[in-house]
Amino acid sequence: MLDRGTVFSCSRPFRVAPALLTLGALSLLVVGGCGSGFSKRSGAGEEGSSILRVAMATNPTSLDPAVVQDTETSDLLGNVFEGLVSYSEDNRVFGRLAENWGVSEDGRVYTFRLRSAWFSDGTKVTAKHVKESFERALSATIASPVAGTYLDDIVGAEEILSGSATTLSGIKIKNDTTLEITIKEPKPYFLGKLTYLCASVVNTDVAKGEPITDIKQAIGTGPFVLSEYRNMQSVGLKANERFWEGKPTLTAIERPVIMDAATRLNKFRSGNLDMVTVEKQDIPAVMGDPELKELVLPIPRPAIFYILLNGKRYAPFKDRRVRRAFMMAIDRDRIAGEILKGQTAARAWVPETILPGDLKVLAFNPEAAKKELASAGFNPATMPPLPLAVRADNVDAKIIAESLAADLKKNLGVKVQPQTLDWGTMLKLRNEGKLPSAFLSWYADYVDPQNFLSLLLRSDAKLNFDGWSNAEFDRLTAAADSEKDPAKRNALYLQAEQIVLDEVPRIPLYFGMDYTLVSKKVKGVRRNLLGTLPHSKTTVEAAK
Repeated sequence: MLDRGTVFSCSRPFRVAPALLTLGALSLLVVGGCGSGFSKRSGAGEEGSSILRVAMATNPTSLDPAVVQDTETSDLLGNVFEGLVSYSEDNRVFGRLAENWGVSEDGRVYTFRLRSAWFSDGTKVTAKHVKESFERALSATIASPVAGTYLDDIVGAEEILSGSATTLSGIKIKNDTTLEITIKEPKPYFLGKLTYLCASVVNTDVAKGEPITDIKQAIGTGPFVLSEYRNMQSVGLKANERFWEGKPTLTAIERPVIMDAATRLNKFRSGNLDMVTVEKQDIPAVMGDPELKELVLPIPRPAIFYILLNGKRYAPFKDRRVRRAFMMAIDRDRIAGEILKGQTAARAWVPETILPGDLKVLAFNPEAAKKELASAGFNPATMPPLPLAVRADNVDAKIIAESLAADLKKNLGVKVQPQTLDWGTMLKLRNEGKLPSAFLSWYADYVDPQNFLSLLLRSDAKLNFDGWSNAEFDRLTAAADSEKDPAKRNALYLQAEQIVLDEVPRIPLYFGMDYTLVSKKVKGVRRNLLGTLPHSKTTVEAAK
């Protein structure tokens, strides 16, 4: 999605083969059903039940997988919906609704054969549902901010996006269990894009031409079913008895919406939550607590935390010298090490777990920053204050914004005004290109350099919200995207990445590590580089 939000972070120095692929919007949410409330004890409820309780730090941005672009909602709906393929614990693409597939010699035609699977309402999954789900996601009615990015390689996608067609000419249904997908040109990362949530298969007999805004419309094939949604309060899931892998051990998953980080941590301490992600500011206290320290699970995540720079909304950013000056005025090592308690300052744009290489990056240098700004003809005393958008529900984001404002004032003389926004509003304004600057992050959707370079920063990229453009970068990434030789691909991407580091269309701040507290009662949680897998194998011991 998406950007992936600014709540949690990133990666650590370990290597992953670039060929490995993986996971993945905004929609105003309408309430869809209520329930009787959540249990108060781990594993509590009716006799024989097993309930997992994991707080959400923000309200879901949508109930529709076609439009979701944030990690928190993706994690929620990833338990409800599935696509043709997904990612395994060892970060390899493997079949979900697709039992197997083959690829033509020219790399353009993928033939998928579906397994026997049913939607949670008992409807048999067919090739028609797959084709219609993709067409639905691309349609103007759904207005997905991400489908045009992740499904655009399919022949006919652009025609639907432009309104000149309603069906995907690049998908042919051979029979109920077989379909062919033809893409415009060979793309080594195509299967990875199909792991994104917008490629989920929904029951189009129920929700074909309208957005999913009610749990009754949210009919998927995943291990769980949405059972209740209470706006700004909670989301409930129950086990899907028709799940093709077999009914999950968990009876239900409770996702209370708790925006305050301290409250989330206290509820875990008191036994009212089974899992919680630790804010960076709380890491020292948690690691210093003998009981909690034993429950901490470090989670490496390939991601980049950065500052969005929008020259269309803040004119000085049109000059590369201003952007470079801002970067050199920010002490990234202090932010990553001191403020965020041991994260890793970014020395590149793409995490080295995805694209290792020898690159040159602008270092913290206040004097050089002042000279660079002066060479651009700007006087910091007369420059307009810079609004910096940050998530209102995240303590770390607010602290980082204050630190950025202090650095830029002290080292460059520029005034920065942090502005807190709720996550949904921030995504909407970002998508519309209305934010002058923002503190954001990008989590890998699939482990390939294309996901950080071409997808985000090329001139024609739908996710290039700040409008940066560089012809040589475009040429290099276009060549790399279709290059079959892995070594040649990486070399081209590294050249493109160096342009990003020289031009600074966005300021890379840090890579990092998520820390999650997991109760001893929780077993079988599966993860890979991109996060937590659906809880089809998770168990929770009953409270004693």
